[in-house]
Amino acid sequence: MKLASHYIRLREKLPHVGEQQEQDILLDDIAAILDCSHRNAAMILKKMDGEGWLRWMPKRGRGNRSTLLFVTPSEDVILLLAKELVERKDLRGALEQMNVSTIPDSLKDHFHSWLNGHFGYSSELQGSKRFDTLRFPLTQAVQTLDPAFTNFAAEGHLVNQVFDSLVRYNRLTQTIEPHLAHAWEPSAKRTAWTFYLRKGVLFHHGKELSAEDIRFTLERLKHSEARSLYRWVYRQIERIDIVDPLTLTVHLTEPNELFLQFMSTNRSAIIPSDAYDRHETEAAGKEAFSKAPLGTGPFKLTYLDDAMCVLDAFPAYFQGRAHLDRVELWHVPDMQQQEQNRALESFQIIHNYRVPDEAESAWQQIQQQGTTCRFVTFNLLKQGPLKDPVIREAVYEALDQRRMLERLNGDALYAAESFIRPAAIEPPLSVDPALLKRRIKQAGYEGERIVLCTITHYERDALLVQALLREAGLAVELSLLPVEEFKGERRLQADMLLFSIMLDNDAELRLIDLYKSMQHHLEPACKAAVELFLSAALREPHREGRAGLLQSIERRLRDDHVLQWLYFKRLKTMYRSSVKGISLDSLDWVQFKNIWYKP
Repeated sequence: MKLASHYIRLREKLPHVGEQQEQDILLDDIAAILDCSHRNAAMILKKMDGEGWLRWMPKRGRGNRSTLLFVTPSEDVILLLAKELVERKDLRGALEQMNVSTIPDSLKDHFHSWLNGHFGYSSELQGSKRFDTLRFPLTQAVQTLDPAFTNFAAEGHLVNQVFDSLVRYNRLTQTIEPHLAHAWEPSAKRTAWTFYLRKGVLFHHGKELSAEDIRFTLERLKHSEARSLYRWVYRQIERIDIVDPLTLTVHLTEPNELFLQFMSTNRSAIIPSDAYDRHETEAAGKEAFSKAPLGTGPFKLTYLDDAMCVLDAFPAYFQGRAHLDRVELWHVPDMQQQEQNRALESFQIIHNYRVPDEAESAWQQIQQQGTTCRFVTFNLLKQGPLKDPVIREAVYEALDQRRMLERLNGDALYAAESFIRPAAIEPPLSVDPALLKRRIKQAGYEGERIVLCTITHYERDALLVQALLREAGLAVELSLLPVEEFKGERRLQADMLLFSIMLDNDAELRLIDLYKSMQHHLEPACKAAVELFLSAALREPHREGRAGLLQSIERRLRDDHVLQWLYFKRLKTMYRSSVKGISLDSLDWVQFKNIWYKP
């Protein structure tokens, strides 16, 4: 690898010398370029000659010029170097090599095609044992694996591999099942929940699970200042009593019929009470834990950086060892842009990836239960043109779902009009933008600036919304914020907010979280009505009853023209017939623990 770097450097410093063009040069000059001794320069040139990259014809005597003839284009050696870096698990270095502007697109295509072929399933014999590895591409880098602070579905999925929660939700029976806790019981008033833990469950560093770990996990959530998902549930925890090493009771300030559901989410995944080094500050401890987390899950993290995440099977997992020995997740940022042109032969499993029509016959497909939804809400606490319900109604019509779906031109996208039962509907007929322009002008709109705010990851959707609204005559500007800033007060400086929500096993919790967040920018009367419905939903023991109350919130927000759906996306997983043991977790990703391959 170092030899390739020397060759690339030599070509960079001698750009005027073409291939197959003899050049007289002093060995001293080459030693200066390579920043090495006269003797080492001669050895390096001899090795390059042996590789066939160049021809070196030395002449005896110091001060005499020797002859150098380049044979191999530097781009070919860069490709070789990039492949070597990938084999050494340095994906970032490989991508940096291939990002050089002088490299032709055809060579970059060749590299990415080879890289895609590097992914997939591999099996090798190590002594008398078989070692099975699954390499998996990710389009986003993993920022954190601390279950309390993940922001994206891919991170949540990895948390599910490393950690366990007290209970699990069974989507088929729509019931809560035992997991780390083998039993539980609520108090008569539904404000206290007692959990009974399994014996002998081990964390990845060897510590045995106890009630103290559950208390540490929940109190960490309760006292966190971060604006994280389900924060309103943490705040309901009044105290936690440890009855004995395997029994504890969680006391709530008020009844919450979704508390058990919350305890099944990965936000409440259990971490060990010694997760932080006692010599570190709390902030430093959290930062270290996010990069080197310890759980009880079927896989333990053994490596993590911006380019790669490695999970190894945890042999002592309480529900049985995984079939795979290792899972490697590589950050390939431009994979989605390459999808029509890259080789797919070595992939075994692909999440939410549109396979070309001509290749579909080689794949099997699971249509997943989960759905994501993009939508916009209106900030009615900000003075501006959207305070006028007539203008908001016109904005609703301008956000034309039919035209939006046409422009997205994506896979498994559809229009819907409810979070609760998001069945696909036929989008309404498009409204003439010229007619909308006249209506908006008649309502008194005079070209005032309207700010649409979202996170940087949703820029594509924001640009589409901006285009549709500008066609209707609205002067819309975009404000793109990092995730953590969007959670704070800055988003409330905008007129419109573009959100996304995952409707999976935890849909009820996610919707309540959304509506509690929306209360920060609703008018007082609407805010009070939403609060009444939410309070009733949290006391309602039956799912259908809660669905009716949550649908009432939808209707109120829709009637007040402060919530508008953009589009829904059904998630799916493509996999080859050699993959066995396919089952999905709450985020509709395949559970790595159950995967095995038929030889």
